[in-house]
Amino acid sequence: MFAPPSLLKNMKIKIEILALLSPSGFEKKFHQNCKIAKTYEDAYELTEQEYENNFGKRRYASYDSFRVTKNRKNRNKVT
Repeated sequence: MFAPPSLLKNMKIKIEILALLSPSGFEKKFHQNCKIAKTYEDAYELTEQEYENNFGKRRYASYDSFRVTKNRKNRNKVT
């Protein structure tokens, strides 16, 4: 199911939403949500809900999957 070209031409997606497509953009949004959520897991779920609302699927299988990926990425930055 694809949208007709005329609809796509007029479609505007906010840059904040497009940023969720990259791992760093998703992590940045997660950190923003940490300020309003009670736990890291709640912040993760808020971020996943926003991702799912915009793209129709979840980015990660679970909070643990996200955490492992984030920690691996950050560990590789240090070394």
